[in-house]
Order: sequence, then C-alpha cells, then structure tokens
Amino acid sequence: MPLPTQPFRDEHAELIAHVEHIRQAAGEVARVSPEERQAIVQRIVAFLRGTLVPHAAAEEEVLYPEWARLVGSSDASAPMVHDHEAIVARIDALAEVDLGDIDRLQELLYGLYALIGVHFRKEEDIQLATLDANPDVAARVLERMGSHTHHAH
Repeated sequence: MPLPTQPFRDEHAELIAHVEHIRQAAGEVARVSPEERQAIVQRIVAFLRGTLVPHAAAEEEVLYPEWARLVGSSDASAPMVHDHEAIVARIDALAEVDLGDIDRLQELLYGLYALIGVHFRKEEDIQLATLDANPDVAARVLERMGSHTHHAH
C-alpha cells in the first residue's frame, strides 16, 4: 500500500533528478567555455527560481504549518525555513557570481546540491513520516499543495 505522502515523495524524486544536474555542472564548469558556463548557470538559476523556490514557498504556506500543528510546536519548522533562506541566498549568489571565478562557482553549485539534498531528506524522514501517520492531514496538505503549485500531488 502506498504511503499517503507518496505523491509528495514522487515530486521530490523528480526535483532531485534536476538537482543532480547541479552536482554534475559543478564538476564540469572548469572544463567548458565561458559561453557554456554562462548557459549552464542560467539554466540552473532558472530551474531553481522557477520551480524549486515556488515549491519551497508552497511548503512554507501549507506543509510546515500543518506539520507544526501535528507535532505541537508553532516554531517546529523554523529550521526548514532557515534551509530555504540559505538556499535562496546561494541562488542569488549564483546568479551574480563572476563566471571566471571557478572556485566560487563550484562552491556555490556543490553547496546548493548538498543543501537541497539534505533538506529534502529531512522533509521526507521527519515531516512526511509524521504526515503518513496522519493520513487525513496528509490528504489535506497534498490537496492544498497542489492548488499552490498548480499541479496535482
């Protein structure tokens, strides 16, 4: 029997496939032309700002408050919000990085890859596990998340 939060986990799997490209790009940027480097960074920033950040915003508005209610602490999700803030700060830095500064570019790419991966793991192992134990709440969260991100979970 699938977990109540399986649609959310499936979405994470799709996002992680794209996040994996960030790690791959970090290893490649030193070996490509400046034009290719610029295209890689633009593509990554577009994905992060256009897909990942809206996903995070919907989590903050829908998932985190419901999870906080379940665990009985209104500020329980503060560490997750801090993760989002750290990710956005690195996205902004990536958008502005000197593409000739390979060390800084790789630092930002590897950092984003690690932060996003760990963040998703925390959501799945801690928050989604709690929702799976509360299927009615999970269904409500998934429905509301779908309306915020304009696709079904």
